[in-house]
Amino acid sequence: MPLTHQAADRTSEDNREEFTKFVSSLIPGQIAFAFFEAIPNVLFWIKNTESRFIYVNRAFCELIDKPFAEVVGNTDADIFPAEIARVFLEDDGRIFQSEEPLMNKMELITRRAGGIEWRMTSKIPLRDNDNKVVGTAGLSRRLDQREGHPLPAPYRALSKLVDYVHSHVNDTLSVDELAHEAGMSISTLERRFRAHLGTSPKRFILHAKIASACDRLVNTALSVGEISESLGYHEHASFTRAFTSVMHMSPTAYRKYYLLKH
Repeated sequence: MPLTHQAADRTSEDNREEFTKFVSSLIPGQIAFAFFEAIPNVLFWIKNTESRFIYVNRAFCELIDKPFAEVVGNTDADIFPAEIARVFLEDDGRIFQSEEPLMNKMELITRRAGGIEWRMTSKIPLRDNDNKVVGTAGLSRRLDQREGHPLPAPYRALSKLVDYVHSHVNDTLSVDELAHEAGMSISTLERRFRAHLGTSPKRFILHAKIASACDRLVNTALSVGEISESLGYHEHASFTRAFTSVMHMSPTAYRKYYLLKH
């Protein structure tokens, strides 16, 4: 991918002509793709107008624990939990409609172990030689409170709630309890979750429990009933319904399917 005119705009007038001439002489993409493959924890991807991945770098594949061939051709909905994938796809839609970049947006990415992490993400429209938008490209770097680019206050508060949910995933969590932990009303909690995470607190708790269930189904010898009880479900049938609503298969089918693949 060639360097953008924005890079040239940051050079001085005296250097701009030399810069443009040098960049034009390079094989397209050799700088960007080489470094995007080498940089750890920085995700890079390209999508077409259907929001299907055309290219992802090694860090992207490692994060979701899927080989390149199983990512390319799919959309976010095929890879990430539905509520989070919806936010990514809506971003794509806004970029296609506005033809403007989306820069430095805080968002959540699911890790291969079932947890989540905060990232700073930028996405740009890609144009062909006729200046028509034919896709998008994105870059995402991991953030935490120990790095030089700290989370803004609203995200720090939500990050603590996210950590609370995952550390209490074995309990019978409720939205009331989460609101009390956050020191805010239920309506404020709902509003902030939807604004920043694209989902409700109830759905977020559900996805956290199901993510843990998936890990236990594959990596432990616990029965489905034992896993259900370990996650705070009082009835086996309730757990199975919840699991199926998210994963579109029963816990038993999920275990068999995953173990057969490995």
